[in-house]
Amino acid sequence: MKKAIDLCLWMLFPFWGQAQLLDKANPSMFETVIGNRNHYVLPLDKSSVIGSYPLGINEQKTVHVLFPSEIKEVDVGNQFVVVQVTEAFNNVLRIKANSNTAFKETNITVICKDGSLYSFLANYRENPEVINLSIGHNRSSDERISKELGINFTQHRVLNENDESFTEIQDLAQRALDKSGFINNVGVYAMKVTALLTGIYTKGDNLYYRIEIRNRSEIEYRIDFAKVFISDVSELRRVAVQEEEIPVKYRLPTDNMIPASSEKTFVFVVPVKALSASKQVDFELFEEKGARHLRFTIDSKLIQKAKQL
Repeated sequence: MKKAIDLCLWMLFPFWGQAQLLDKANPSMFETVIGNRNHYVLPLDKSSVIGSYPLGINEQKTVHVLFPSEIKEVDVGNQFVVVQVTEAFNNVLRIKANSNTAFKETNITVICKDGSLYSFLANYRENPEVINLSIGHNRSSDERISKELGINFTQHRVLNENDESFTEIQDLAQRALDKSGFINNVGVYAMKVTALLTGIYTKGDNLYYRIEIRNRSEIEYRIDFAKVFISDVSELRRVAVQEEEIPVKYRLPTDNMIPASSEKTFVFVVPVKALSASKQVDFELFEEKGARHLRFTIDSKLIQKAKQL
């Protein structure tokens, strides 16, 4: 009898161990996964879930959503919702219902040129409260609420077969962030805010600029976006005469706020661009809803000193 009990326990042990792991990972998925005949099905962890925005629409009002990048693809869950990308500005989406009949909740998914994905849950509303929305300015709230819910907020990108692994870029950016700085006295100071270049690292087709921002003012500094330019420079007068903008692929950390009387280090990932002696890189940070824009020059000779990650 004892041997039979031991045999049963031995056979059930793997499932008991699996149950313990699943319970810790995500309790809500435990019964679904463990009851499935396919024991290779994995539970969805809350930290992998990307949140959705609520949206009320009807046939009388057009809702406009402004995105921080050009819209490349839109998908709507049913035929009761009509969407249109504006012709003049391809980062604005028009949304409305096509009849006065209430419909069941549906979803709208938008993928932008920079690879970012946005999800909306649309419902019919007799009187929509929000008709104009700038989704890019919702990041601070998104980050705070996502952390409270335990879901994902990292600005994941949808990549195609021509792009390198976004996860690899994240890992390399973190590696650059953890490095000690080796560059001094390159940066800019304006209105008690300083941006200092402390390191340049390289891997594959990207440069990783390590920049420390010191906010010595009594007002928090929020990064709206960063721009990187390559400028042709006159050797005689050292005057920039032409600029070519290079896109910033990624920023780590993804939050944008530097509190008053504090400092924070960021890594900006930018594609490698070959530079001649007559060219320079200009790096510019724009403040969200403010005028403390920070711009400084990085000499081509300094970029040649970039270290491998």
